[in-house]
Amino acid sequence: MRGVVRIKSLWTELGPRSALLYIIARLGARLPLPLRAQSYRLVAQPVAARPRLPARRAAAFTSRPVAPGDPALAAMPLDDAALRFRFAQGATCLGLFKGDALAAYAWFCLDGYDEDEVRCRFEPAPADHTAWDFDVYVMPDHRGSFAFLALWDAADAFLRRHGRMVSMSRISVVNAASTASHASLGATPVGRADFCVLGTLQLMLATVGERSSLALTIRRRPTVTLEASVWRDALGCQKHPQTDK
Repeated sequence: MRGVVRIKSLWTELGPRSALLYIIARLGARLPLPLRAQSYRLVAQPVAARPRLPARRAAAFTSRPVAPGDPALAAMPLDDAALRFRFAQGATCLGLFKGDALAAYAWFCLDGYDEDEVRCRFEPAPADHTAWDFDVYVMPDHRGSFAFLALWDAADAFLRRHGRMVSMSRISVVNAASTASHASLGATPVGRADFCVLGTLQLMLATVGERSSLALTIRRRPTVTLEASVWRDALGCQKHPQTDK
């Protein structure tokens, strides 16, 4: 009975399609089948023109890129295969530190991003004004502190230096905490992408603006492009924030 109530709640909260994909994902985790499913919100977040934290709060933290082989990588809940996959596609890891200890981190691709949960390449456009962010993580000891805002101040400064106006990302529809965190920074939904995978067979339904694409693929990695008109309309971006000196 409780299972039926839970399904009805998901149906109401997430909508029929996302609820169905969530149920498929749970079945795939329980059954001896190569079955997976993901439902993502696609969001666009403006790069802030100025820091959110007062200087006295920000002074407690420092930030720097974390390169392959950096000891700080050992503190992240990531295995070697995930790290190799990210660095191989040119992703940048930005670490936030309090003293010598890693407090938080975020990953960025300054062009397209090859997703590691499903077979898909997300490409924000135009490439010279947009970026892709993923795996924004605050270490447990620093949750509830100013680390989250300090991390995004550092991230915005990094993105401004590279001429980016907007950072796009995907959020699982069931991750309410991440959705709320992005929304607090001004993120706006611009589409969605849904995936159902059985072995090497993948079904993708992606919607961006008024256009949608349906792709049934075997091993191939389809591309989802979020074009300039989408984030300009959604965020009202008319000009680039001033680049850091």
